[in-house]
Amino acid sequence: MRAGRARRAAAGAVSGLALAVLATGCGAGRPTVIVVEEGGPAAELPVSDPADGPARKGRQAGPAQKGRPQEAPERLLVAQGDLLDHKVTPEAHDSAPAGVDRPECRDLARAVEGFLPAGRTGWARASVVAVASALPDDASEGQKRAAALDAASSTVTVVTLGSYAAEAAHGHFAEVQAAGRACEGGYAATVNGETFTVTRVVPHAAYGGDEALAYTVEAERDGEPYQTELMVVRKGGTLVNFHASRLSGEAQLAAPAIEAQVRKLG
Repeated sequence: MRAGRARRAAAGAVSGLALAVLATGCGAGRPTVIVVEEGGPAAELPVSDPADGPARKGRQAGPAQKGRPQEAPERLLVAQGDLLDHKVTPEAHDSAPAGVDRPECRDLARAVEGFLPAGRTGWARASVVAVASALPDDASEGQKRAAALDAASSTVTVVTLGSYAAEAAHGHFAEVQAAGRACEGGYAATVNGETFTVTRVVPHAAYGGDEALAYTVEAERDGEPYQTELMVVRKGGTLVNFHASRLSGEAQLAAPAIEAQVRKLG
């Protein structure tokens, strides 16, 4: 939901390589884009706020198994070698937790920002963007400008993974699910001093792990409409948050990133 993240990622993409819309969204036939730079290993960071935040649900499942061994988050997170025609960039910074006008919407609002709940035993994150096909040698200036504009407004899919002990992941998932049901009519949120109004939260199909949920979040900022897509998957004691944002047009989650991450969870 943070246009700033999309702006930074897209700007880096324009200077480094051209991008194109060639990923498929969560639903059938929905195009998407993803960008990433080669980077060092994803860092594990402390939680900056003792609150929660993933998203809404598509199917039910029981709590995580107690005492189930967990792999390091960096090993579970989607990486460059897991995706073709995409760039995957590990990130070392956490999201800022959102403030809301309706307390019951807090967990959903924070999930929309990619913020995972407190109590994590491990954490990792990466951004994903589709890499554009190379322009022909005889490409016109118009074609080059269009490719650069596409890159600048590309959808960035951010994947955040957190590990939790015992049944904490199941509990956090349930809290986001409850927030999603309570707040489909919208809410107001503030992140890093910037306020936006969510006008509608629309659930849609989700898959993967032991339970999953997904939303399209329609919002307005300074009178301009925009949207974010969100999906949360729980596998045992691991939560994965996928969220996609774009500077203009519709933001759609990248199906290749989701599929690769779900496979990696097992």
